[in-house]
Amino acid sequence: MSITKKQNQLRELIILIVITIASIILWETPVIYPIKIMVILFHEISHGIAAILTGGKVIELNIALDLSGICKIEDGNSFIIASSGYLGSLLFGMLLFYSSLNKKLSHIVLLIISGIIIIFLINSSKNEYLILITTMVLILLIVIIYKSPTFFSSILLKALGIISCIYVLIDIKQDIFDSTNSYSDASMLAELTGIHQAIWGLIWLGLSAIGILYLLIKSHKNKFN
Repeated sequence: MSITKKQNQLRELIILIVITIASIILWETPVIYPIKIMVILFHEISHGIAAILTGGKVIELNIALDLSGICKIEDGNSFIIASSGYLGSLLFGMLLFYSSLNKKLSHIVLLIISGIIIIFLINSSKNEYLILITTMVLILLIVIIYKSPTFFSSILLKALGIISCIYVLIDIKQDIFDSTNSYSDASMLAELTGIHQAIWGLIWLGLSAIGILYLLIKSHKNKFN
C-alpha cells in the first residue's frame, strides 16, 4: 500500500474520531437535531419491523419535538420487539457505514433506507411536521451522497453510521442510568425475562461499544473505493 493511501486512511480515521467525540459533546444541542431525528427513527422503525416480522402490526409511530419517540404495536413477539430498538439502531448504523465501501452500494442502501422510513411514516404517523422534516433531511442527504466526491460521501455515511451506534449508548444511559422512573426497552426486557434492566443495559452498551470500535478499526484497515 502506498504512503498516500495510508495517509488517506489515517486522515479518515482521525476525522471519524473527531466526529464521534464532537457528536457526543454536542448531543443535546440543535446542531445534532436533524441527525437525532434520523437515528431515533431507526430505533422506532426497528420495533415496527420486528413487530411485522413476528406477526404483529404498527398502530402508530411518532417522534415529538422533544425527540421522545414512540412506536405503538399490536401483537407480535414481545421479546424480539423489545430487543429490536437497540439492535436496530446498531444494525442500521453498521449498514450505513459499510455501504460507504462502494459508491454504487451506498446509493442503493440509502434509497432502500429512505424508502423504508417514508413508507413507515406515511402509513403509521399523523405528525406532518415529522414527515416534512424527515423527507427534507433524506432528500438533502441523497443529493449530497450522489453529488459529492467519493471521499466526502464515504466520510458522511461512516459518520452517520457511527452516530447511530452512539445513539444506542446514549439512549441506554438516559433510560437506565439517568432516570429510574422511565419505561424503556430494557425495562420491558427485564419484565419478560426476570433479568434486571441494568444487566440488559450493560449488554447493549457492551455490544454497541464493540460495534463502534470495530467500525473504526475497519475504517483504518480497509481500502475504500
